[in-house]
Amino acid sequence: MAIQYESPVCLAVLNPKGRDPYLDYSRGPDSYQRGIHAPMNFHAYAAATNGAFFDSTEDFLKVRDRFNAVLVLIRRRPWITLNAVGKLKKAGVTVLVAWKECSHNQISHQLNSVKSVRAYGEILALADGIVSPTLAWPPRVGTIDQNDFWKKMKFIPTPYPVDFPSWDFSTPVNERSGILIGTREFKTETRNHIQAVTRAASLAHEFKIPRVTVINSDKARGLRILRELAYAFPPDCLQIHETTLPYPDYMKLLSSHRFVYQMDRSTVPGQVAGDCLLARTICAGGSSTIENMAFPDFSDDGTIRMKNIFERIAQILHDDDAYVAAIDESQKIALKSLSFESVARQLGSWPIVTEKP
Repeated sequence: MAIQYESPVCLAVLNPKGRDPYLDYSRGPDSYQRGIHAPMNFHAYAAATNGAFFDSTEDFLKVRDRFNAVLVLIRRRPWITLNAVGKLKKAGVTVLVAWKECSHNQISHQLNSVKSVRAYGEILALADGIVSPTLAWPPRVGTIDQNDFWKKMKFIPTPYPVDFPSWDFSTPVNERSGILIGTREFKTETRNHIQAVTRAASLAHEFKIPRVTVINSDKARGLRILRELAYAFPPDCLQIHETTLPYPDYMKLLSSHRFVYQMDRSTVPGQVAGDCLLARTICAGGSSTIENMAFPDFSDDGTIRMKNIFERIAQILHDDDAYVAAIDESQKIALKSLSFESVARQLGSWPIVTEKP
């Protein structure tokens, strides 16, 4: 694939001792290939800057001269990340850090011991920069001064390749119908999955929606709950996919719906909303960072009255012009602030990244 813009920086992303293997994005993000990690989430920072994704500190150091900086992911066991950061700093590399699982709840669960808190504090002190892919900042612990912490901190959303035609998963508007539930599991309370499913049942009755689709990732237990919840829907309305789908199949399913609905309040970056951008559709009801940015008229942090949400949804269900206009607006926002090129520019305007240590 031809490179569509010249990135001002080249960023490596390192998940030390992680499961995802090395990927080189020197030629940009190619179209989706089965079995290869899509350029989403933290891979996207590397893909947007024609960089690379590593699982080994030693392998990165062999080719370090290619990169302006390395973004090291903070793992569930932060001392693994601390070891990597220490080696990189001794080698004179510019080091950025970010939590791999970065919602408030996820970070709290990972900082569950003195060893974890201590290692995380040392990481903050050593790092040149701290990346937050969400508007919910990570905590400051350890000896790092508050002023230093805020000087190091920068919000940079996870980018999506909306500026690459090969990542357009859209379906013609006249072939779309119904709602896809964006969440998939009951066990994470902040996802509010059961509330989203039951709210969708109300929407189906209210607006005579022909189908509501939900993907089950909770195995037999989740399937039993969903089958019980199906009684709240109009007959034959709830369609249950009993297992998760490969990414291209999931995107084909997503784009065949009129919009995606969820009630996720977990302060995550927002991959479901990002997938909606690639499918050229609407994400409604949640409050992830991408939703708040790209779909401000449809996001909900739990404070918006149900009547107001229903009115917004009714408009995009029944008015094609309003529906297309809402999609066009979200795409304009994404191209300006969430595309690969825009995030590469954001990284390139950060002195910590562009200035050599």
